[in-house]
Amino acid sequence: MTDQWLVTADGTDQPISGYQLLIGNQAPRIEVIAHSLAQINRFTGHATRPYSVAEHSLLVCDIMAARGLDHHAQRAGLMHDAHECLAGDISSPAKWVIGVPWHCFENPLALMVQKQYHLKTANTAYRVDIKTADLTALATERRDLMRFDAQRNAPWGVIDHPGAEVAPMEGVDLNNPARIAMTWRHHRDAFLARYRALDAQCKVIAGATA
Repeated sequence: MTDQWLVTADGTDQPISGYQLLIGNQAPRIEVIAHSLAQINRFTGHATRPYSVAEHSLLVCDIMAARGLDHHAQRAGLMHDAHECLAGDISSPAKWVIGVPWHCFENPLALMVQKQYHLKTANTAYRVDIKTADLTALATERRDLMRFDAQRNAPWGVIDHPGAEVAPMEGVDLNNPARIAMTWRHHRDAFLARYRALDAQCKVIAGATA
């Protein structure tokens, strides 16, 4: 396997495939992850405004908090797409077309991030909750940010499956003026602040039960 790498926002040569990745290379610092995710747009740029992976991750975290899930779950939800700082974000239909080769590229990066940030246990314990929140976020994003018309456009199987439709989150408007005024730096800083707060709470809880 040929070693491939990219230069991260802090100037690090970060392996993304090959031997260096297999032997347990370190994931990027949380500041680098936040910086990158705040500049990667979802939906291949087809939303009505720039909408980043960082903003999406914060929404997933908000949904999990609203459903009463604990700090460990919220931190795992916030970080569920953190590996995309290395893999990039491509649309789900593109992932399905690429198939197994995409998963062979993406999964080791996701595992590296989970190990680095001690998320493996939480990802396993809250896998269903994270997926449910992710789909709720997707339904909310489509409602607020996409030119989707149920009378004209094809249904999205993951949220429009008959009998198992996923409803968007109520009380959230992703296209309100305050959000529109935010820059990528707002979402970078919000992601970083949320991670640090949740991580501190997780450590306090872990220390109290040790």
